[in-house]
Amino acid sequence: MCDILAVSAGYNYTPKEYLPLFAERGRRNMNGWGVGFFRDGQALVETSLEQVYTGYQVHESFQRLARVIDSRIIVAHVRCPLSGDHHRADSHLFTISFLDHSWVFAHVGMVEGIEQYRTPNDPRLETEVYSARILEYLRDQLICRCALNPYLSLSACLRSSVQELVSDYPGHYAFFLANESVIFAFCNFRQFLFLREAESMGEVLLVTTLEEGLSPNNWFALRPVEGSQGIMVVVAGPELLHVGDV
Repeated sequence: MCDILAVSAGYNYTPKEYLPLFAERGRRNMNGWGVGFFRDGQALVETSLEQVYTGYQVHESFQRLARVIDSRIIVAHVRCPLSGDHHRADSHLFTISFLDHSWVFAHVGMVEGIEQYRTPNDPRLETEVYSARILEYLRDQLICRCALNPYLSLSACLRSSVQELVSDYPGHYAFFLANESVIFAFCNFRQFLFLREAESMGEVLLVTTLEEGLSPNNWFALRPVEGSQGIMVVVAGPELLHVGDV
């Protein structure tokens, strides 16, 4: 199973400890990786088809990113051998700009039929991976809903967009949609684990789908409530701003 990690801090942060730990804990996912972060408000993504952890060592480029990233929001994805998509452009971490923000998107899970979705908006992501179609679908829904009612919060617009997504394209979803200051997380089939870590300059909040977390610390688990369409979480800095059913 693929896994995702998000790091959120109230200041520009270098994840020299947590990214390598994520790679080590995700070493069973041996079919590529991606890392997204922000610089001057713009989303940047680096991906690789190489194994994130091999020969008892974290991939060299992954280690370099852990040392040089300086961002309030960081998102990482490691892929399993069964996820397919053997082209660099198809590595499951995407970036797109809309609603005056640059966004990073990471998804794990299986969804039927979404690959048939065709966005009416530009740009279209030039890859056939269904995670790209999910991002385009959410982008299109958010643009439409925010235009119809500019007084609604982005969180409320995303909640209704996710409801529409799960209704139109049922499946297993666990994703992060993040801009330079906020992470929106949704899950309907797995759990999210959370850990707030104290750092010398402040606190950092970690969110991951890894079943055991990244450390033996007391991670807090959030699971979808039975009968709901899933759970949505909003994170900014080291704080959980919102947790609710969809």
